[in-house]
Order: sequence, then structure tokens, then C-alpha cells
Amino acid sequence: MIRWCWVVVVGCSAGWGCSSTGIWPFTPQRRPTSHEEVASNPSYAPLSVGAARPLRSGETLRVVDLSFEVVRVELPADSVRDSRKIWNHVDELRIDSDVVARLARNGLRVGAASSSAWPAIRTILEAGDATIRKEQLYVERGAPLTIELAAIQESESIFSYNRENRLVGKTYSGGRKLINVDYMLHPELGGSTDIRLTWEIRQEREGMTWERKEGVIQQTPAVDRQVFTDIEVVFSLNPGEFLVIGLSDQADNDYLLGSRFLMGERAGERFETVLCVTPQAYQTQSVRRPPT
Repeated sequence: MIRWCWVVVVGCSAGWGCSSTGIWPFTPQRRPTSHEEVASNPSYAPLSVGAARPLRSGETLRVVDLSFEVVRVELPADSVRDSRKIWNHVDELRIDSDVVARLARNGLRVGAASSSAWPAIRTILEAGDATIRKEQLYVERGAPLTIELAAIQESESIFSYNRENRLVGKTYSGGRKLINVDYMLHPELGGSTDIRLTWEIRQEREGMTWERKEGVIQQTPAVDRQVFTDIEVVFSLNPGEFLVIGLSDQADNDYLLGSRFLMGERAGERFETVLCVTPQAYQTQSVRRPPT
């Protein structure tokens, strides 16, 4: 049996990241459906933030932001891992081969799947007695999507392979395990989205610290951050595709980053987590110059 739960969340933890916004002049009642249509129609010419080009007569400026549908799948972590079948429907080849190999050594897999692959993936989940929870996340403009996985309740050692394929580790006394999804929407390319993915341990400390934000120095809560930059993933999602994050075969090592982030236990039963993240563009503002 497959179990579903819906959660709607407005807002997200702020962090570093590219702009989420696409600014898109368009002819009223029309919208480009492909990169070719954008290239062949000058009324769709992109206008970046702060660009000097004024709107043409009758042209409308559309501001497009992103929200994210995050699907968390929990599958029993028994001797038969049904999650392996999911990757038959996921494209991992658009990621640099060295990064794919480094992810695998760290117990992780990342790729992209099209909406047409979802029925097959759903069938696999139903057969595997999966539990699914959906969240709709609206991210503060300029901040990454931050997905919280689990809290470190007691001292926990986490090991990872770096770019030199050396195994390094550290013991954490507390904190939260996070996945950051940084992004850049390209409406002028039909809605493709550049993705940058990082894993992080974040622990709040007592007291405040000084930080510069948008040119202003201000006090913010003190935070210790460990970002695993050696397994950063950068690639692009085409319109209608979603990001898939899961475990590789090397995740059998309980101390590797992949296992520590995506394996859990509840009521004495172990489970593994698969994440499906879909960017969804929506209009937040439009300004139209009257015809002259």
C-alpha cells in the first residue's frame, strides 16, 4: 500500500543562492513554449534585473518566481531495496561523470526524471510499500530551497570522500542535516532551471554574530555550518522535469554521508528516503506599458 500526506509550507530558511526570479517581457495572452519560440520572437527578449532597456509600447513585463513541490518517499530498508528500480527511469548522465562517481562513493545518487516517468516510479513505490509526503514550498526570493532531513540527537560521526578520494570524517554533537537546492530560473529558455545541490550540517549556537547582508552590517544568530562542497552537484532541469535524490549501492556503509542523511529508523524499523523535487514557476508581478 502507498500512503500519502500533504503539507503546505509558506516560506523557507534563508541562505546563500542565485536569484529565483526571471523577468520576462511578453505579448499579452501569449507565452513561449520552447527555446526556439523565444529566439524567434523579439517580444520575448529577456530583461535582466537592473537592465536599462525600457518596455516597448504594449509590452508587458512579467516577474516569475519559483515554488517547489518536494515529495519525500520512505521505503523499508530491508534486504531487497526497491529504490534501485527507480533509477531505471532517472537520467544521471547529464551530471559530470567524476561527480557521479564521487556521489556513488559517498552513498548518493542524483539525477533528473521527466513527468512521463512518474507512473512507472509510482508503480515501484506501490509495490515497495512506500510512505509518501508532499510539501509545497515557497522560497524567499534570492534564497535557496533548504530541505531538512533529520536532527542529530546525540554525537554522530559522518565520513565522506573528498575530491582526492580521501576518506575524511568528523563527529558532530548536534545540528540539523540539510540539503540546499540553489537555482536559477531561465524563462527565456522556456522555463529551464539551473540547479546547484549541496549537503550541509547546520548547528545554531548561543549568542549573536555580525554579518553583512545587502551592504548592511547587522546582528544575526550565531550558526556553525559544515557544507560538503566536494560533492556539490550542478546541472540543469528541463521544463517538466524533477530532481531525484537517493542512495547508491555504497550506502550499505552506515557511516557514509549518504547513509547518515537518507537512512533513518522509526519504531524499530529502518527506512531509506528518496526525494523528488519539482520547480514550478508562477507569476508574482506584471507591468504593462500602454500602447502609444
